[in-house]
Amino acid sequence: MRILAKKPYLLAIILSVSLVVWLVSGQFNKASASRENTEKTPATLLKAEPLNVRVREQQAEPTTRELVLSGRTAPLRVSKLRAEIEARVIELPVERGERVKQGDIIAKLAVNDRPQRITQAQALVKQYEADYAAKKDLANKGYQAQLNLTEVLASLESAKAQLKQAQIALENTVIRAPFDGMLETRPIEIGDYVGIGDAIAEVVDESKFLILTDVTELERTQLKVGMSVNVMLITGQIVTGKIRLAALQATTATRTFAIEIEIPNPDKKLVAGMSATLNIATDNVMAHQVSSSLLVLDDSGVLGVKAVNDKNQVVFYPAKFARANATGIWLTELPEKIRFITVGQGFVRAGDEVIPVPEDQISKL
Repeated sequence: MRILAKKPYLLAIILSVSLVVWLVSGQFNKASASRENTEKTPATLLKAEPLNVRVREQQAEPTTRELVLSGRTAPLRVSKLRAEIEARVIELPVERGERVKQGDIIAKLAVNDRPQRITQAQALVKQYEADYAAKKDLANKGYQAQLNLTEVLASLESAKAQLKQAQIALENTVIRAPFDGMLETRPIEIGDYVGIGDAIAEVVDESKFLILTDVTELERTQLKVGMSVNVMLITGQIVTGKIRLAALQATTATRTFAIEIEIPNPDKKLVAGMSATLNIATDNVMAHQVSSSLLVLDDSGVLGVKAVNDKNQVVFYPAKFARANATGIWLTELPEKIRFITVGQGFVRAGDEVIPVPEDQISKL
């Protein structure tokens, strides 16, 4: 002790060596214990036992593949009426929102001196007709040159053209409905002065409506003009229509194709802009009807279903939809006979070995 008191560095050395020996002995003991535990663990305990899953065996059935789309209503025809002459509005017999028949008067414009122009043009035509007849008779007798006869004929045709223009201008003072429909807009009032091309009214055809939608390149290949379409409107009303247009060119911005479906509107209740769901039967395929609760995502985020093969291994099938409604969904491109996992699909992965338990056996227990 006196030596350690005189030489304290010896005490530090002894303590350091003791600490190192203690640490080394601890690691050695841990390694030995780990080897002993590994040697004592049976190899069979490292392998997990197969899980029980409930399965339902099912046979594919023929069904109709359906294309489900969303669309909106639009009128079949909309006519924007414009003035073809310059005149003042003197009469508006139809109000906005009223229904009109083809040929009904929507607006009248002032005739001004147009009747007098017609009378003047008619007189001029008669004058040239008489002049032409006289000179033609003289030309046949050899007293009149053929050149003079041609000039009179040209003047007669010009007078007839002026008469026709005057008659059309008078007719254009009355603006009529081009077809049966409803007067949607009328931006003019009595006393307004309109010029050529000014808006007079807009008439909407109510007899038929369109459903407008857009489809992808793949969906476009399944559609053609004349195909029947079941349409469910947002009001719950169900109507049947036909495809009247399937565009041949995609829009530049969206790379989609425009589709138009024509539907009847006998009760005049449809309005433009209503949402609609379209169901279009495309072809017949073999498919399995399942509940949407069977759909799961795999590790890659792909939606599909899990089944058990003949080796009692889990198989994942990506979902290929044929149709869907309130009662379930129909999946295609699956084996004709398959065992769907109905309970436990969330606890197993593709390739796992499982113990399949049929649903009918569980119901008998």
